[in-house]
Amino acid sequence: MSKIIWPNNLIEELAYRRAILFLGSGVSATAKNDDGKSPETWGEFLNNIKALMRNPQKEDIAFIDKMLTQENYLLALQAIYDLSDSGAYSKYLKDTFSRGRFNPSPVHKSIKKINSKIVVTTNFDKIYDNLCNEDLYVKYDYMKAKSIISNIKSPENVIIKAHGSIDDTDEMIFTSQQYFEAQENYPEFYSLLRALFLTNTVLFLGYSLNDPDINLVLQSLSNTSSSASPHYIVLKEGTSEHIIKHWEKTYNVRCLEYGPSYDNFEENIEELQEAVAQLRIERGIYE
Repeated sequence: MSKIIWPNNLIEELAYRRAILFLGSGVSATAKNDDGKSPETWGEFLNNIKALMRNPQKEDIAFIDKMLTQENYLLALQAIYDLSDSGAYSKYLKDTFSRGRFNPSPVHKSIKKINSKIVVTTNFDKIYDNLCNEDLYVKYDYMKAKSIISNIKSPENVIIKAHGSIDDTDEMIFTSQQYFEAQENYPEFYSLLRALFLTNTVLFLGYSLNDPDINLVLQSLSNTSSSASPHYIVLKEGTSEHIIKHWEKTYNVRCLEYGPSYDNFEENIEELQEAVAQLRIERGIYE
């Protein structure tokens, strides 16, 4: 079993609320509804949404299947999106990310207890948002850079929906084309993200190194901190050492591995939360 040895500097940054948590689909995947069903993973989502395509040609299907095999999810989704009815596509997104009635998991609750000033998420669902509704949290998407900046200076915690929310499927960033259009139309938001990466330690939770969400973000944010102040990503063990080294050199992101199964993710996040809470007690840090 691989147990994460949490770096002392990361625990300290979280305790003083100087670190940013960046949440991906793996965090949402820990949730379940009353029927015991969890949100779809990227691979499951894409395999299921293929049924929406209208009159795909053999070469279309072959291309999409090849992209899925290579885990090139962005190109696969772009092709599926281009071949699908927009109304049926929007309904499927709503059914997948909004209507499943998923309950927050212990992972969501541990993340909330860490009490970061800023939580960024590429998830469209509202599982974490709803958990935080009763407390001093404000939520904004990528179209509200000025509001995000104003609230970073306020007492409230901020949840940033970097790719939009299921509340508005027309404004969700889900394909590579939508991402690059958002960069062009909302440059102030991506400037804000770069500034946050330059001035804070970022901990990525719920991503894999081939996850399109995190790769889209990091393509425009590479080299945003010194090697003495790295960002971190939590991964299930088994990732190639060559890929890990590439991430460290290209993005200054250090990998923290747990395992052997995804079930071990929960206990490691709980241990991180407890370590942060203990340091706050020891140093008299008031949240």
